[in-house]
Formats: sequence, C-alpha cells, structure tokens
Amino acid sequence: MSFSKGETVVYGGSGVCEIDDIKDVRFYHERPQKYYILKPLFVNQAQVVYVPYNNEKLTAKIKPVITKKEALELIHNIDDNNVEWVEDRNARKELFNGLLSSGDRKDIIDLISTISARRKQLEDEGKSLNQQDEKILTDAQRRMDAEFAVALGLDVHQIPEFIQEEKAKVS
Repeated sequence: MSFSKGETVVYGGSGVCEIDDIKDVRFYHERPQKYYILKPLFVNQAQVVYVPYNNEKLTAKIKPVITKKEALELIHNIDDNNVEWVEDRNARKELFNGLLSSGDRKDIIDLISTISARRKQLEDEGKSLNQQDEKILTDAQRRMDAEFAVALGLDVHQIPEFIQEEKAKVS
C-alpha cells in the first residue's frame, strides 16, 4: 500500500502519525534512500520516524487510520474481552507488549479491558496494579484515544467521556 505526503496514518508503536514527507535521505555513509518521514501526533516532544520506502516489513506497519464507523464498532464492543490475565509477570509483559506492538486495534482494546478489569479487582481488594501493567495500560489507551480522536473528529481529551456515553447507549 502506498501513502501520500500529508496523510494521517498509524505506525506500529508510534501510533497516529502524519506523513510529513517522502524523500531521499542519507544516513552516515550509506547511499541516499527514499523514506516515509512520519511525525507522530499527540506527543509532547518533537519526534520523527524514518521508514524506508522499499522495506516491505516496515512499511507493512503503516496503516490507514480507522474510519468513524470502525471506531464506533470498536467502542461498542469494548467489553467483549478475549485476553486472559497471565499471572507470570514476565510472560504477561511479553504478551501485552506483543499485543500492543501488533497494531491490531481489537487486540489493543481487549488489552485495555483486561488490564482495567484487573485494576478494578485489585482496587476492590485494597491493592493497586503494578507499575509495568499501568505503563502498558497508559500506552494502549493513549494509542487508541489518539486514533479514535482522528477517526471521530474529536479532541483526544474528549475520548474517554465519549466512550462512556457510547457504551451507555448500547447498554
């Protein structure tokens, strides 16, 4: 799939990005090579991601942002959780990071549901979620909130409330 300058896309772990340019870039002593130059949106610091134009493995991670219809469908199915909690902390970290980096939106939504449910269960017991799981949850929510914001034409800060309102409609 080919993308154009100015297009808003999702790229692997970088989340929602704008294709800032497509041009030849020379790194160190290499020959110039054509790159997609991606500018991640919704990040506080200046960041640029270079994706080699002819590297199929890396360009396959560039995906169009979901449509409004797809976003609403994902939101309406948020509680259809298919991710089991893994007790072993290291195995859980590997599984959860794999789901997050896969870019599969349904998997990421399921991941958010799983960790959120675990957090609630622990809070009911007077405990809290460990820092590793909190970080993965925050990363997953930030990634999906950004994509939902673009798809729905909303400010990223409006997304949590919008999701609650939509879930109330289908309940």
